[in-house]
Amino acid sequence: MISMAKKLLLTGATGFLGWHLAGQAPAGWQLVGTWHSSMEGIYPKLPSLPLELTDRDAIWRALKTVKPDAVMHLAAASSPAFCEANPDESQKINVDATAWLAEFCADLGSRLLFTSSSQVYDGQQPPCREVPDTSPINAYGEQKLVAEKAVLAIAPAAIVRVAVMYGMAGPTSNNFLQQWLTAWRKDEEVTAFYDEIRSFMSGSSAADGLFLLLEKGAEGIFNLGGGTAMSRYEFAEMAATIFDLPKAKIIRKSQLEVPSGKSRPADLTMDLTKIKDLGYQPEPALEGLKKLRDLGG
Repeated sequence: MISMAKKLLLTGATGFLGWHLAGQAPAGWQLVGTWHSSMEGIYPKLPSLPLELTDRDAIWRALKTVKPDAVMHLAAASSPAFCEANPDESQKINVDATAWLAEFCADLGSRLLFTSSSQVYDGQQPPCREVPDTSPINAYGEQKLVAEKAVLAIAPAAIVRVAVMYGMAGPTSNNFLQQWLTAWRKDEEVTAFYDEIRSFMSGSSAADGLFLLLEKGAEGIFNLGGGTAMSRYEFAEMAATIFDLPKAKIIRKSQLEVPSGKSRPADLTMDLTKIKDLGYQPEPALEGLKKLRDLGG
């Protein structure tokens, strides 16, 4: 008997995380991606379709067309600065669209995995644990938390609070480390905060964690991060060393020295006990950076 692959719909497939997921699809799953303004960043040969997330009917049509067994909802207005400046527009993408997806997944019997953010935590009591009620200090975190609650009120789902990611980027996606490397190679300086702690995670490790949760049929709230928590400044120094850039210009600053500093959580060290219990192995930053270097990143 020929076994049929299950379908997994990825929203925001042209983004950084979507690129890594499409490149690491496990056996038994057929991935379909969605894109908004252009399909340029879609992973090679990945089936895809356009999707306007602010259009409720368009979301329903897309799900009815694909008939997915599961949906990974990655798409978001993920810039905290954009969310602060455009609360109504970002609310439609981060909250309304997520609630509609949850509703339609429940109607169709599709499992939902929603990527939230470590920004739902206030960064004052590390390590951050997966409590449902948190105290975000910026609009992006607030919207993600509201979206989480909407999803869990509609149907069982996996809510994944994702840490800051780095790694190889697709043609239309980027991440802070790639920006740093580009600047250093042009002999330009970068600013890195010594008082902003993060559980830095490679894109490939994030994909591993998400597919693990998918395969396990996990439900509830999970943290997903890397195995090393450190300051952005420490991470910058490590990256410059691994990539053999001894003259990299790194400006050491406090987050309070920049205009958005008060809306940036200080310490988002993650407690990864729940996802580790399922078999996830957090990748140390040193190991992730060496892998990226060896891949030509």
